[in-house]
Amino acid sequence: MEKCYTVAETVKMTGVKSYVLRYWEDELDLHIGRNELGHRYYTGEDIQLFLNIKELKNRGLQLRAIHDLLPKIARRDMSEPKGEAEASGIQLLESALPDKNKKQDEEMFKEELRESVKETEEDTKILEFQEIMERLITQELHAKKEGEDRWRSLDETIRRQQSARKEAAAALDKRGKKKSKAHK
Repeated sequence: MEKCYTVAETVKMTGVKSYVLRYWEDELDLHIGRNELGHRYYTGEDIQLFLNIKELKNRGLQLRAIHDLLPKIARRDMSEPKGEAEASGIQLLESALPDKNKKQDEEMFKEELRESVKETEEDTKILEFQEIMERLITQELHAKKEGEDRWRSLDETIRRQQSARKEAAAALDKRGKKKSKAHK
């Protein structure tokens, strides 16, 4: 039976926080085993997969691109010595290619990797553009709100002034009527 590792052990072995492991599990549709209590447990294969994902993330790939590469990661032979677990994700992926058409497969893999990186860069640019647009829209809405607040304040001031004039006019009118009654 294959050795199983707890979340804490996996965190120590991979250097990846537990919440990140759960996030990767959700985002990459990974099937992680659970014990009879429903707690996650990780196999050596799972840990190797997380190390590969971590390496690819360190190289700048986004999860969407890594998701597309997962079948290639899964194809590699699990009988590699333990020392291989610390090799780079790219080397592990390249070693997973079959020997028959290794050169052709390597070139195809490298091209797919380049395309994934391009898509990642494009996605990054799109996200940056969206952030800039959101910031500009937020600034404009804030400026509009400030403008509306200024107009409201000005409107209140004008209304108070009009009300004060009406009261003053009414007071003068009362005084004028009292004087005219007193003179009669």
